[in-house]
Amino acid sequence: MTATVRPAEPALRAAGLDPLRFAWNLLTNVKFALVLVGTAAFAGLVGVVFPQVPGPMRANPAARSAWLQLREQDYGRFTGTLDYLGIFDVFHTAWFNGLWALIIVAVTVCTISRFRPTLRSVQSPTKVVGDAYFDHAHHRAAFSHAGGVDAVEDLLRSRRFRVERVRETPEAAYLFAERFAWSQYGTFLSHLALLLLLVGALLTRFVGFDRTFVLAEATPAAPVFDSPGPGQLFVRLVDAYRGKDTSGNIVDFHSDLEVRKGDRVVTCTATVNDPCTAFGYKIHQAAFFNDVARLRITDSTGRVVYDNVLDFDSQSVAVPILRVTAADGSVLFDQSLPQMDTDPGQSPGREDDVALSALSFPSSPGSTDVANYGVAWRVRDNELKLAVNAPGATPEELKVGQALALNGYRIEYRGVDSIPAIRVNDMPGAITDDHAAAVQMPVDRDGKPYLFVYGVDEDNLVLQPGRPVTGSHGFTYTFGDRVEASGISVKRDPGGMFIWIAVGAAIVGLAITFYIPRRRLWVKVEAGRTMMAGVAERTTRFSRELRLMGQALGAEDALLPGDLFEP
Repeated sequence: MTATVRPAEPALRAAGLDPLRFAWNLLTNVKFALVLVGTAAFAGLVGVVFPQVPGPMRANPAARSAWLQLREQDYGRFTGTLDYLGIFDVFHTAWFNGLWALIIVAVTVCTISRFRPTLRSVQSPTKVVGDAYFDHAHHRAAFSHAGGVDAVEDLLRSRRFRVERVRETPEAAYLFAERFAWSQYGTFLSHLALLLLLVGALLTRFVGFDRTFVLAEATPAAPVFDSPGPGQLFVRLVDAYRGKDTSGNIVDFHSDLEVRKGDRVVTCTATVNDPCTAFGYKIHQAAFFNDVARLRITDSTGRVVYDNVLDFDSQSVAVPILRVTAADGSVLFDQSLPQMDTDPGQSPGREDDVALSALSFPSSPGSTDVANYGVAWRVRDNELKLAVNAPGATPEELKVGQALALNGYRIEYRGVDSIPAIRVNDMPGAITDDHAAAVQMPVDRDGKPYLFVYGVDEDNLVLQPGRPVTGSHGFTYTFGDRVEASGISVKRDPGGMFIWIAVGAAIVGLAITFYIPRRRLWVKVEAGRTMMAGVAERTTRFSRELRLMGQALGAEDALLPGDLFEP
């Protein structure tokens, strides 16, 4: 008889690392989650403390390089290292976005890992406990009661407990009761809210679109995207509206828009809080401007060299408001005085700059004779002070509210006005060495705007709306009129819906967790004595609730001192 010999199995198996199990255990580890959240918070703090590259400079290497050179004044030789690590652009670095992607994965894994135990706890709770549990449970009560198990069941059901008699012996009856078992799912709503919030933020960051630009009335439609294509959108401002009440207070801003995609056109009205929707994008009004001028320039042959809007880009200059009255009280001049030139002074800075202008007005009402006085002003002691120069007279400095008598006229310095003003490079017809001209847009005494241009002719040009003016070099300038404009924001935010759902889920989840906590209760009813032990959230005072149940059953020894006085 031949025996079969089998090879002996090794006493020890080779140890191995399961990378999936390791990753799962790591992502469900509470300490690792705290490390992730702490790292993300620290990274956000770094992005707040350190200056960040402005958005428009991020895609412009030259501008970004110039910005980094300015940072060298503060960080010296460490500037390059900080830039390499992304410290100056934290919220757009791969490591920051990767960190939040890892947090999303961790939240997802943690939620999944807790689902089965929670489902089992809700669907198949432990209904039988040992007798020792009634003596050691955190929430417990014991009292004398002769009503029997039926009375206990009736009381629990009246308080919305689901009651089940799980075991009976000759000595005792055992009950299991619970209330709001489904509330344990509230934690999943809170986890889901956090997950949706993170997903929504990432969608907004990587898939969303947001661009703001200025559109003026009576200008061609502007493209929304930088790259042309069949999906390009064009937006045209039909009307920019600023409503005022009877007191002159602004009560309404809105823009009437025309949005075109291919052959399809959508017209809508956009406000700050009520955007219009077109082709999947939301269009908000972000701002309102009335410092835009329509300007047309032709050369000596009549060829149009410029025909567009001149945007003052919110730049302005402070000028005095003067009123000139004759001896008989008639008003000869009453408006802002535009600046004509600048005396740079001796220092390289602007602290001793003096603005220069000429005050011209008819010598009498209806007269063609013009009186001229030189006016200069500068800021000193945080106040704009001016001086009026007249032949044979000593200049006298005036403050706001003061006046002087000069050659039979009363010149009053009424206040300071801020008028749109901009320096235009490569201005057609400019006679300056750098081919630049200065343009201002004040208003006359009737409130009508006009353009004041210097640097294009030996004499300064005053352009009234619709009246062409030809300079000595043959260029003709026509001021169309002041044009209203709107700042328009075009957005597409696919993560917005996720964020709103996340907020709602978080509110519901937290409300369930804190205001509808689950209660599980085990009851042992003996002849003449009842013992209760339960489990509930820490936010509840379940032990006191059990003792009050004993009082409701008629037990005189159920309550502890102070139970009836607790809120």
